[in-house]
Amino acid sequence: MKNLREPAGALTTRPPLTVTVKVALAMIGIGRTRFYELVAAGQITTVKIGRRRLVHVESLQRLAAEGYVVAPPYIRPEQIDLDL
Repeated sequence: MKNLREPAGALTTRPPLTVTVKVALAMIGIGRTRFYELVAAGQITTVKIGRRRLVHVESLQRLAAEGYVVAPPYIRPEQIDLDL
């Protein structure tokens, strides 16, 4: 006898491919500023659908497994010492 609680042809439950920014911040435990720095650096991938920005869960898992490298601070040309 068929299970009456499950509709015919129902998909099995799978983990989401994307999550909201708020959920992503909670998942990896960093602040919004650091999050957007990592997005700009290409270490976290996102997709924008309409006005919503969704974060690829795979990129969060990769970040958690490998860690992240913070980009070096910007050095203005006048700060470079050319006297060798």
